[in-house]
Amino acid sequence: MKWTIKSLCFLLMLTALPNEAKIYRWKDKNGNWVYSDTPKKGAQQVKLNKPLVMPSINTEHLNANNTKKTISYQANITSPSHEQTIRENTGTVYVTGQVMPSFQRGFTVQLFHNGTATGERQSSTSFVLKALSRGEHKIQMAVFNPQGKKVATSQESIFFLHKARVGNR
Repeated sequence: MKWTIKSLCFLLMLTALPNEAKIYRWKDKNGNWVYSDTPKKGAQQVKLNKPLVMPSINTEHLNANNTKKTISYQANITSPSHEQTIRENTGTVYVTGQVMPSFQRGFTVQLFHNGTATGERQSSTSFVLKALSRGEHKIQMAVFNPQGKKVATSQESIFFLHKARVGNR
């Protein structure tokens, strides 16, 4: 009986040892080494000095087919509202906008007044237009990613600036 128990333990121990696994390596599109027990085209077999035990891990995220989801940004001018009349004798108008979803670090916005940029790109969606003349004004806001590529543009918004006149004599 003792001999069969010893034999059974020895057999279980032999089956628990890993087989001589073959390991392959290749460089991905970013130049990083990838190791796997499944060969790919152009992969080299790696010779190991001692047996290697590798857990089974899903490597699907390494496939080139997986791409980052592109985020679609939207820009809106929230104030002044479209076709709003503003009564302001100094000609100062405060413009606010909104970007959806909230833009990330490095993104910038720029305001355009009658087709011309009003200043440098900035990280805030609040703008001040000064010394505007009375009448119709067209504004539009653009959103830029960290690389400077325009990723969203608001609809053109129109507002009217009314300035009181001193009576003619």
